Amino acid sequence: MRNVFRGRTLSQCAILLLTMLPVAPAAAESVSGSQRRAAEEMLGAIASGNANVVALAIHPTELELLRKRVIDLMRTEADRDENGIRTRLFGPAMPLNDIERLTPANFYAIVSRRLTLTGRDYDSVNWLEAVKDSGELVHVIGRGKPQRDRGNVSVVVLVSLVPWGKDWKAAIPLEVQAQIDDLIAARSPNGTIGAAPPLLAATADDANPGNMQPIVQLLKDAEAALTASKCDEYYSRFMSPNFRRLTASKAQKSLVVACSNKPEVREVLIAALRAARESKPRYDYDATRAIYDLKGKGLPFERFVLEQVDKKWYVAE
Repeated sequence: MRNVFRGRTLSQCAILLLTMLPVAPAAAESVSGSQRRAAEEMLGAIASGNANVVALAIHPTELELLRKRVIDLMRTEADRDENGIRTRLFGPAMPLNDIERLTPANFYAIVSRRLTLTGRDYDSVNWLEAVKDSGELVHVIGRGKPQRDRGNVSVVVLVSLVPWGKDWKAAIPLEVQAQIDDLIAARSPNGTIGAAPPLLAATADDANPGNMQPIVQLLKDAEAALTASKCDEYYSRFMSPNFRRLTASKAQKSLVVACSNKPEVREVLIAALRAARESKPRYDYDATRAIYDLKGKGLPFERFVLEQVDKKWYVAE
């Protein structure tokens, strides 16, 4: 042994000694069967790309705490006549009343549309160790073996768990929690704090062959009628003659009654008009239909359409 170290510096001897030390085996036994099942359920849910499936894999108390925390923040914000957090998490058109009625799982599923959470399908996972964190939180770490047609690189995976009775259930991933906090604070992922990026307003120069002013005026006047609870005026004056001709009078009366009696109905209509004003439409049918893409605005529909009849603009549907 002495001959091995003869003539070497102290640093060289230290490095050589380290290479001779036995390597401790991975502590796979520290991950219990229940922890494995919970972690693999979460990995499978993430790989599915379905936010509702992910919500089912997360501990119910975790989801409820997230829901309560965010709703409390939105209520405080609403008391100041502000809606920045609600807009960034749910879109400007989803009323706070509707958000408050969401179950914890549905709350998470809707918020997740604004988040990035990706995963892979694994043939198997070699779980290495469970690392205790603060409170009851435990992180289980392993190497995911890819499926046969996905190469041969094993990927390091980490799933955070919390106790669930005698078993374990996934916690909301810390990366997801960080992204939600970024949205709440209007902060970009690189840590810059600032206002949310402004929505683009339509202008007369944006692929519009005509003047935008009549459309803008229609949207303003229709919003004013709804704000004043003049639902009969909204449907008789601002809805397209084609809509009124093709919709049975009984159905039209039902729409007016629902609009008049339910503030949440008016709120959705007003939100759609405002979202249209803040967006750029595409035009169809020789520029007689203006179609607004309202995906991600928190509305129960994904588009809003105006149409021109006898050179006058109306809400089409």
